[in-house]
Amino acid sequence: IATMDFRRADFGLFRTLVERVPWEAVLKGKGVQEGWTIFKKEVLKAQEQAVPVRRKKNGRRERRPAWLNGELLLGLRKKRRVYRLWKKGQATQEEYRDLVRSCREEMRKAKAQLERNLAAVVKDNKKSFYKCINDKKRARENLHPLLDAGGNIVTEDEEKAEVLNAFFASVFS
Repeated sequence: IATMDFRRADFGLFRTLVERVPWEAVLKGKGVQEGWTIFKKEVLKAQEQAVPVRRKKNGRRERRPAWLNGELLLGLRKKRRVYRLWKKGQATQEEYRDLVRSCREEMRKAKAQLERNLAAVVKDNKKSFYKCINDKKRARENLHPLLDAGGNIVTEDEEKAEVLNAFFASVFS
């Protein structure tokens, strides 16, 4: 999967490439739609030159939490395998329950160990500390502005909840 890597982008080059375009001459006598198409084409052309493309592999390794070490990963895989066997009737519930408890305990220990390590090196490595803190934040603003039934833009959380509630009530009734 190819994605744009804006962290390594050369915004100075991007700015100069966009500034070099003689906009008045290029857009003179053009309609809004045609002007927008030309503008978009030029900006995308500059983006191709200034923003490098990063090829992502499967991505499984990147999503793994910092506390999830190899030993714990093997334990979780074993738990999953025993769960499947238990559902087929080839393993007992006690076996599965013991694995669940041991995995849960190992996860708690691994998380606590990570936090102890972060606390020990917080003065030297603030980035890893703040990365861990930001990962723990649960509340994130993900819901974009909505349009209500009258076509008005709704930005407040309570209003968004009312709009969604009205929509789902109309759909499911």
